Amino acid sequence: MDLPTATRKAGQILDQERAEPTLKYGFYPTEGAQPHTLPASGLGSQFIYENPSLIRFESLNFTLLCALSAQVAEADRPKFSAALSSRLGNRKAYLCKHSHALYVGRAQNSSSELPLVAEFLVRTGYKQLFFDGLARSAPSPGLTLCLRQVGSMISFNFTLLTETEYEQLEGALAAVKGSVTSLLSTYRPSSTIEANTFHAVSRELPDECVSVSEQCRKARYLYLKGSLISGLNLEVNQDKDAVRGYLEKLGFSQILIGSLEEAEKEYRDATTTFELKNSMGHLRSFLEELHSQACALVHKGSSGALPAKWGETHRYLREHGLQTPKEEEFVTSLYTLLSDTGIHPLITEKEYARLMRNMCIEYGLLLLTKLDKMGLKTQPDAS
Repeated sequence: MDLPTATRKAGQILDQERAEPTLKYGFYPTEGAQPHTLPASGLGSQFIYENPSLIRFESLNFTLLCALSAQVAEADRPKFSAALSSRLGNRKAYLCKHSHALYVGRAQNSSSELPLVAEFLVRTGYKQLFFDGLARSAPSPGLTLCLRQVGSMISFNFTLLTETEYEQLEGALAAVKGSVTSLLSTYRPSSTIEANTFHAVSRELPDECVSVSEQCRKARYLYLKGSLISGLNLEVNQDKDAVRGYLEKLGFSQILIGSLEEAEKEYRDATTTFELKNSMGHLRSFLEELHSQACALVHKGSSGALPAKWGETHRYLREHGLQTPKEEEFVTSLYTLLSDTGIHPLITEKEYARLMRNMCIEYGLLLLTKLDKMGLKTQPDAS
């Protein structure tokens, strides 16, 4: 489809959205549960869902715009999206749904296509066009509704924007506030309806800018929080400290303690798949050496050969009451998983590594607790 035709048809869709908005969100708390319909806009900055996967965005006209865009030549799609973003500069991009002059201009009494424009540009990857268009936008009830939609977008799907993009959005919001201030000093309404509309916009729009800016701040905080405690489980972390405490108390080697700490470091700092695999390699070494030194602890003062290989060590621990048959099966399977370099396609490498880490820590705590109850201890200089 040629660009002029696509742009004209997009205009039809946007005009219909102005008359009858189609944006909505659905909340799916559990798999298979019926969704709760959530308001598409106007939620303010009270909250941000930290799990965006529970929220689904729906809009018939958004779907139609996407279908139309797909029929445009790839080279023309940026121009197609730019044509949509130009609506942000239209002061009349809204429909007043209240006939009384006192209530005109208020966002709650208006509808607009600009919320759909915002969702389309952000969700289809033309975020820069949206930021630029927003910075040059014309204050209007439609723009107020647009910012309310952006607020809801952040509330329900904050990961649609990156940390850097949130900074760009804040810059655009500052420009919007500046345009309202400038308009206050120059605009001279020619009618009562224009004056009331202008008064409502000058009151509501700056408040929306402040509200969305606060959400930008909180969203960037959530990104920071996620980067610092990704995969954090307080109980598992406490158990890891307990494992180290038992290793030191029972006299296990510093090499063993070091392998656990190195696995933890590789896991926390990993930025590539290779580093995550290194972490799992250290965990496998930790299990091997934990069993080997545990056998030495149990074997101390006994006659006969000390088991050295992996298969021999966990059987030795079972025979001496340190493992049940089911526990032996579990740790054998865990070791096999750690040795498998493939990652299940339905989960990420980070999730897989976190699962292995957590299971190794909890198994280690189980075994060490049993050893401690037996009252055994290695020599202080064990290495």
